[in-house]
Amino acid sequence: MTGLVSLGAVLFFGLAPETYAALKVFIVFMMISVSIQTIERAANFYSARLYWLPEEEHLVVLSRFQPRDFPLRELKEASVWSSPDLLRLHPLFTFMSSHQDYTRSFGQVLKLSFPGETIYLSPDHAVHWHRLLAPFASASDGTGGKEKKVLPLWHPAVLKRLFWKGYYASTVKGVSAYTGLLAILLWLKAPAWAVGLFVLLWWVLNFYVSDRVLIAATDAEPITEGEIFERAQTIFRKAGIPHTRLFSVDSPDYNGFATGMNIGRGAIMLTTATLQLPSPSVEAILAHEAAHIRKRDVLTNQLARFLFIGLLAGMAYLFFDQLKWLAENFKIAMFLLIYVFMLVFPMYLSFIAQWTEVRADFTGATWLSGGTMQMAQGLTDLAAAQDRDLEKSMAHRMTDGRSSKSRASSASSLERDSWLWRFLEFQFMAHPPLYWRIGSLARNGNWREARKRWLKDRFKESLPG
Repeated sequence: MTGLVSLGAVLFFGLAPETYAALKVFIVFMMISVSIQTIERAANFYSARLYWLPEEEHLVVLSRFQPRDFPLRELKEASVWSSPDLLRLHPLFTFMSSHQDYTRSFGQVLKLSFPGETIYLSPDHAVHWHRLLAPFASASDGTGGKEKKVLPLWHPAVLKRLFWKGYYASTVKGVSAYTGLLAILLWLKAPAWAVGLFVLLWWVLNFYVSDRVLIAATDAEPITEGEIFERAQTIFRKAGIPHTRLFSVDSPDYNGFATGMNIGRGAIMLTTATLQLPSPSVEAILAHEAAHIRKRDVLTNQLARFLFIGLLAGMAYLFFDQLKWLAENFKIAMFLLIYVFMLVFPMYLSFIAQWTEVRADFTGATWLSGGTMQMAQGLTDLAAAQDRDLEKSMAHRMTDGRSSKSRASSASSLERDSWLWRFLEFQFMAHPPLYWRIGSLARNGNWREARKRWLKDRFKESLPG
């Protein structure tokens, strides 16, 4: 499956002429990332060993790269699947979920959820292990101890999932779809205008089906009733997006996501961990995501991305002879130039994304009964839950054969961190630091005031002191 997803990029790397050197460098970085994941998965397959320590009430998983030591008092849920769900476990086919795949056969799978991480195991007699460990779980998995049936890969429903997840893996997680198309067009000796037109049409198609692709990638389930559904409908009506769909994603991560090319195709996804937060905080997160849809931020970010790539392609076309001379005579200078563009690109995207994030905080707050204070409290609860689960997740990790009972002290996301980390967050991340967002909601009454402060602090907070 990894090979099929990467095939387009590999073909392009081998067939494309040297004029596409910049894209080839990008493919190399992508393939390094894929290779690391593949090596880690293979090592887990051959080295994973499971140990049960009944007196200490610990479950220990030893593997070459991802050893874990889990205290069972922190077990949240335990369930049994009839076999591994490859489309849910493969890292290239998933989104918005943290898990470790230790399965070693196509037999029954034991799924165990801990703070910040879900693990999948395939021990002998999985049902026996489930009976042994389920009493430690703090919540029910909703199956009543029954085995969850996983359909075979050739089942029509699974083939449909495979299509959309494969599409996601090749267009979002990697560049195989685009580079594969370019490789075919180059092989057919298509003119430059045809290459540009095909790439543009493919980009428009991907954008049009983005909501379906991401819903499939997350294995999201629709929410159609209950308290959260009713609260969401109230917010959607206030925001003027009544047809927005709401989904739940089975994930231990605290996260939310808005997708859809336009208001009519909008969808909001919240993880199961996020749905366990206090209802007013979930409502605040829903309002924030609803603001993204109302302001068409998904479209804004994609257009910004396309504009940068278009300008870069235009410059390469206009100065092709100069770039070719530079590549032939000063290869190091050419490499540094490519590296600079690879550095500027995420900084540019970060600026656009953070603009929309701060605006979503204040726009969403206008639809909440508690206003900016409720939005700030929602972000505070989110940050506290993330910090708590991260600390527990780090404690589960093992180094040199021993459990990391305590991790190196680090600042909470609610606190102002070191200047280097602030620089990275403000200049490269899609979201401003949570401490700043919460403080901004407390200090500023509206988006206009917050926007001025963010433009200043994006520079000031990136400096030492």
